[in-house]
Amino acid sequence: MKPAAFGQPFTWKGRDFVRGEVPEGVNRGKPFTLAQPLAGRYRLVSFFASGGMGLLLEGEDLRTSARVLVKAILHYDVVPYARVRDQEGFTNQLRLPRKTLEMERRILVQLRNAGCNAVPYPNDFVYDANPQLASPFITEDKGEWTYDDEEMLHHEPYLVMEAVAGRSLEEVLRDAPGKRLSETRSLRIMMQVAEVLQVLHQPKPMRPGMTWQLVYQDLKPANLLISALDRVIVVDLGGCQLINLDTNQKLLPGAATAGYCPPECEEPYTLLTPAADVYTVGSNLFQLLTGKSPVEFLGSSLAKHQPRAVHLDTRLLEDKCRPEMRAVIERCLNRDPAQRFPDAQSLRQALMALLVAN
Repeated sequence: MKPAAFGQPFTWKGRDFVRGEVPEGVNRGKPFTLAQPLAGRYRLVSFFASGGMGLLLEGEDLRTSARVLVKAILHYDVVPYARVRDQEGFTNQLRLPRKTLEMERRILVQLRNAGCNAVPYPNDFVYDANPQLASPFITEDKGEWTYDDEEMLHHEPYLVMEAVAGRSLEEVLRDAPGKRLSETRSLRIMMQVAEVLQVLHQPKPMRPGMTWQLVYQDLKPANLLISALDRVIVVDLGGCQLINLDTNQKLLPGAATAGYCPPECEEPYTLLTPAADVYTVGSNLFQLLTGKSPVEFLGSSLAKHQPRAVHLDTRLLEDKCRPEMRAVIERCLNRDPAQRFPDAQSLRQALMALLVAN
């Protein structure tokens, strides 16, 4: 990815910070502030990517001189609470995104320990101040209110990961003829994704009464990095749904992207199964082969920031792939989860059979 303009330096409480805006993508124009260097160790160099509520920045580890990626929380929904001077409500809005970022680190550690090298290595997890949260907010009575919880202001979390080379699949498609890839290349890429999902879906006993079940649910080209020889790195695991299988309790709701997600994502209390990720593999394959993003099928009345399923017209796959490939995609996209491949392992076997026969 090409480095982009980073931001302007400023000082807050005797420390150096940088203030900038996301230069591109769905979060273009959204502001951020970060310490420079972060936690006294990581010098931030340039913008890398942004999606959902997250921000990825390139940096340098001042102790080792190694390149790193730093993930920060870009946005909190705190303005409604600031308007009514609700400090407790404001604080509560900080907790879930911070817990989610910490959980993403744990997920990355588990995947790497399970032998999955197609996700970034989590180097560090640090805390620093976030002066953006202290900025005066305009209240309903046209006055100003400042958030002054020092502990929360100075404990903003940051996930530090190994630097990864490559371009997002979204960028690759943007530059490809017809914004699409060949069937063989599409299979190679999504086979690697299915391997990551297979590891992710495996139940993980944590302690008596607690068994994790993870569903990625936010698979889209922007979350896949493609490096040399089409090696795939899956990023942004903060959108995973986390369930305790022993109690059928949803511990984290995660996030999903309209167009790519299955119908069951529209129900906030539904417990997703691995079949939800099977659907998203199908929606991504549809885009890779047809050149049409599922987002294009959203009606103008549907909010693009809410989980919404769409009808993907698989007739558009005609002459873009073999009938056998189209049949696999159609099974993935079945609105009934019970009619799809049940999990990533069975889907991977189907994709492998297509790749071998190609």
